[in-house]
Amino acid sequence: MRQIISFDRVKLTNNEMDDKGHIILQSMHKYKPRVHLIVQDWPKGSKTFSFKETEFTTVTAYQNQQITKLKIDRNPFAKGFRDPGRNR
Repeated sequence: MRQIISFDRVKLTNNEMDDKGHIILQSMHKYKPRVHLIVQDWPKGSKTFSFKETEFTTVTAYQNQQITKLKIDRNPFAKGFRDPGRNR
């Protein structure tokens, strides 16, 4: 309870063969992350929290080229999709 929970380093993938510890998700599915807090001294033992703001739907392809460009420009892991002649 004294430390902030951070998911800054969580990596997601749709590769079912991933062996790097990434969280595997299915494209075109809706996800609602939950946090489970487990305390030994509680009578019920645990409490689950979810936040509407964290719900998301996964996609792997976009029909709108502007959205595709935005995703590539903002995603630090999309280096392979960037124009090699463009300076960053």
